[in-house]
Amino acid sequence: MSETERGWRKTLKVSKDLILREIAGEHILVPTGETAGKVHGMITLSESGLLLWNRLQQGCEESALTEALVAEYEVSPETAASDVKEFLDQLRKVDLLEEVPQ
Repeated sequence: MSETERGWRKTLKVSKDLILREIAGEHILVPTGETAGKVHGMITLSESGLLLWNRLQQGCEESALTEALVAEYEVSPETAASDVKEFLDQLRKVDLLEEVPQ
C-alpha cells in the first residue's frame, strides 16, 4: 500500500542554503551557510534535474515530480518514477531534502 493510500503524504522541499546559477550554459547549485560545510563543491543539474529542483523549491509531492517529467519529456511513468526516486535519493544523501507530512 502506498503512502497516499494509507492517508499519509509528504511535501518535499529542498534546502534554501543552495543558490541556483547559470554559468556557461550549465545550471549549478552553489551551497551557502551551513550547507557549504556539508556539500563540498558545486552541484551541476541536468535539464530534468533543473525541472525537479524548481518544483522542489516551492514544495510538492513525489507523484507531482513524476507527472512533471512524464509531461515534459514524454517518458513512461515507470521511467519517470525511477528517475525521480534516484534524484531524491541523491538529495537525501547530502541532507538537502526536507520531508513535511501533510
